[in-house]
Amino acid sequence: LTKPRLYTAVTTVEQNGRVLDTYETRFGIRTIKFDEARGFFLNGELVKLQGVCNHHDLGALGTAFNTRAAERQLEIMKELGVNALRTSHNPPAPELLDLCDRMGILVMDESFDCWERGKTPNDYSLLFKDWHARDIRAQLRRDRNHPSIILWSSGNEIPDIAYNKKARAISNELSAIIRAEDT
Repeated sequence: LTKPRLYTAVTTVEQNGRVLDTYETRFGIRTIKFDEARGFFLNGELVKLQGVCNHHDLGALGTAFNTRAAERQLEIMKELGVNALRTSHNPPAPELLDLCDRMGILVMDESFDCWERGKTPNDYSLLFKDWHARDIRAQLRRDRNHPSIILWSSGNEIPDIAYNKKARAISNELSAIIRAEDT
């Protein structure tokens, strides 16, 4: 895959001619198209997605993000022919998305591993009702400038799908939030 061209926009906050803050936003420009008959197109070129599911932990290194370890993991995956990954069950570390941008790896950015019905005691299901809309909006707004992201996922292995009559309504609500934030 061709690596995207990355740019930096600088936002400056001033008051009475005095700079109070500056913030750099990295972003990339690319076009994507999913065609049900022909496949996935990146910048007008047909691309076969060869993806993996990537859990956020780094095995024996644990779950604290280690940039070089994640980079090495992605390098190994690329050597195996991987060009896409799905972040599993939770929003990815921003540093992982930065690596994917730089290395030309496409991403399905995933938000939840449960909605209203939990999997374990004290999991996100206890917060979902009050926080899901704010949390998914925050994730989308944080991640939407990454050219590596080609898909958003509102969840995977969601127990509600099998057990909650409101699952379709929840899915539709999450999809509407995603579309409102990123067309």
